[in-house]
Amino acid sequence: MINTSIGLLGVARQESKTKAAPTPTFRHGLTGGGLIKPERTVEQKNVACGLRANTTNGAYVSEVNMAVDFETLAYADSLVLYILAAMGNIVTTSAEKPGYYKHVITLGSEIPFLTFWGQVGNTSAATVHKATGCKIDTLSLSFEGNAPLDIGITAAGIDAALFGGWSGETEPSCFDGYFIPTNGVFKFSPNDQTPIEVLVTKGEFELSNSLTSYRGAGRVIASEVAESKLKTTVKQTIIPEDYTEIRKVLTGSENGTTVTNKVVYGSAAWDFTHSQDPNCTMSVVFSNVPWNCETPEIDPEGSAAEVEFSADDIGVAAKDGSPVTITIVNKVQTYAAA
Repeated sequence: MINTSIGLLGVARQESKTKAAPTPTFRHGLTGGGLIKPERTVEQKNVACGLRANTTNGAYVSEVNMAVDFETLAYADSLVLYILAAMGNIVTTSAEKPGYYKHVITLGSEIPFLTFWGQVGNTSAATVHKATGCKIDTLSLSFEGNAPLDIGITAAGIDAALFGGWSGETEPSCFDGYFIPTNGVFKFSPNDQTPIEVLVTKGEFELSNSLTSYRGAGRVIASEVAESKLKTTVKQTIIPEDYTEIRKVLTGSENGTTVTNKVVYGSAAWDFTHSQDPNCTMSVVFSNVPWNCETPEIDPEGSAAEVEFSADDIGVAAKDGSPVTITIVNKVQTYAAA
């Protein structure tokens, strides 16, 4: 029996596309997903051979994709690596508290390669799959109420080693806590770059690199995994005091009376706390957000209106800009390749 309640994931940054990391830098728990999934596509070459069925000689493997897909919690150490691998640029400095470091992650021109290790089932058996030359395809973060942040990751790689064991003795992050919304601060502005605190009930964003796999002739496994432009989507639901925020988005000003034909750019800022270590912090800042929203609907039973403000793709307003800036303080000194 394969016990699906037993699972663990490891990750490390690679020096280059073809040089896999020797051991995991971080190992952590999971809340779902299929981890490392080699996906084979078997096709059939149709041949008329005197029968009303194809022969077995016509079947062939057209491609094999090294997919990585999992959900996890916002562990302070590994989350920085995932966001860096989705966005591309990081600046690390010493934090105010000795032994802690501040990592500011923004848009970069390239994203690094990762090595993943994934295990589902019996720890004493050879159940660990290893995927190498991986890039992050999508990273999502969502929160609601006081529940821990949900993190979703998909990635794709260029090679894998199956049914092996763990290398190294990295302690899992499961016991060190994670980021949560409790006592966090949530700010929003519909039409300027100075958000103010509002009543937010839930929110989410996704970073998408739209990866494309390329194969050389005669290869079933990808030789290259390339990213496209970063697409950043964001949603947050607030309980507004009145129509002011809605009016600013729809008309462009707090006293407008006609729907504007111009894009209205606003902002948002979310600050999260840590479940165990008050010195670990996380801040997410969205700039130049082209917000959109709908007006409230009638509820005969009565309730406070909840309005979702969303943007499908955040751009940048300057050459050195970033659609989102994520700052995390933790105890990790560097995220360079081992």
